[in-house]
Amino acid sequence: MSKVKRNLFIAVPLLSLLVSGCGGAGNAEKEPAATGTGTDAEQAVTIKLSNWYAKKMDNWDIVIAEFEKQHPNIKVEFASAEDNNSNEYYKKLDLAVAGGDDLDILMFSNMTFLSQRAGLGMIQPLDDYLAKDGINFKDEYTADTSIDGKIYGLPGKSSQGLVIINEDHLKEAGLELPKDWTWDQYMEYSKAMTKKNGDKTRYGTYFHSWIQYGYVVQNFGQPVNANLTTDDGKTANIDNPFMRKSLELRLRGESEGSATPYSEVVSQKLNYRPQYFNQDTSMLVTGTFLIPETGGTDTIPASFKTVFAPLPKMKAEDPMSSNVSGDVLSIYSKSKHKDEAYTFIRWFSTEGIVLQGKNIPSWKKADLNDVVDRIIAGSKTPEMIDKASLLYVLENTKSTTAATAVPYHAELEKVLLEEFDKMMLSGQSIDDTIQHAQTKIQKIIDSKS
Repeated sequence: MSKVKRNLFIAVPLLSLLVSGCGGAGNAEKEPAATGTGTDAEQAVTIKLSNWYAKKMDNWDIVIAEFEKQHPNIKVEFASAEDNNSNEYYKKLDLAVAGGDDLDILMFSNMTFLSQRAGLGMIQPLDDYLAKDGINFKDEYTADTSIDGKIYGLPGKSSQGLVIINEDHLKEAGLELPKDWTWDQYMEYSKAMTKKNGDKTRYGTYFHSWIQYGYVVQNFGQPVNANLTTDDGKTANIDNPFMRKSLELRLRGESEGSATPYSEVVSQKLNYRPQYFNQDTSMLVTGTFLIPETGGTDTIPASFKTVFAPLPKMKAEDPMSSNVSGDVLSIYSKSKHKDEAYTFIRWFSTEGIVLQGKNIPSWKKADLNDVVDRIIAGSKTPEMIDKASLLYVLENTKSTTAATAVPYHAELEKVLLEEFDKMMLSGQSIDDTIQHAQTKIQKIIDSKS
């Protein structure tokens, strides 16, 4: 996960240069789509994999070595700052495109970032490749990477919402590990696990500064209208029960003193990883991407056992589900090696990501038990990851995919963040927060039509 700033999403820089450099959104589709995956065995080519990950720490060295073993006529150049900062990566990517650099495979941390660039003609649709290989996308992957009916990338990891809990704190509070719970019960658990020791407070939960956690109920668990616009992109989606519930939960955490105060999160620039692993908080709403780290890393060893609970629900009768997101691998529309790039992203999104042993794959045909075993075995302290509760959550949570946010989603989140800050820091009411954000966001939507 990248070290994202409070605004969460960056505005895409140099859009005019990108449009002129890529020739507009439709030009890539007008070119004959390359198909097939073979190359001349006597003419090995090198493809560039642009991303933000650390090669060795995230096992990309193992992945690339195995791919090149299976495909000796394709070499993979790992192009990354290795800082796990996807926001900086996007800035560099846009500059590279504007400068006419040779690019092949582009990775995106979610569909919003991909959608912004697909609209500029940067991304090659994959429909012809998939059709040639006889692949039905929905039969293969849990995530949906389509935009306006075309597939613009293959999903790698599948990140779904869940809750990680410090087992020691759970037992200390006399609580049972929840297997099905609501957001209200989540806050009750948070209050029960909050503990004061002199001037220091160990909070029951921590909500990060990302505005996603401002509308946590809506963003994490609602498959329909999960974004700040309705799914058709025409109407502001702030005035709804899920947004209201999200804001109520955040204020409840403040008033009951069971969540790390938002003022501290912002002013001290706190990060969710040290807050949890240093035991300053007892549980986090997070994604499956964090599973490997619960077994410890070189930076932060695991000193306690983590157990897992499903994402809370709005109402008790609601189904146990979570929106899924995750990395998407795409082909640059001006790549000189599209066939070879496709060969890699198809292999990685299936066999490769399982071999990597770091994440839950979006590939439906993966053996979940094997995947979990690989992730646990690859951690520093495997015994600190509770496999039974993790498998329960993964096997019993229905994966849903929210509609891709509008390309100017960053503008909308900035508006919501401003109103959210007024509520959390200056006492603005929930009603005013919702009304102001609804009105301002609708104005932006109308200006784009």
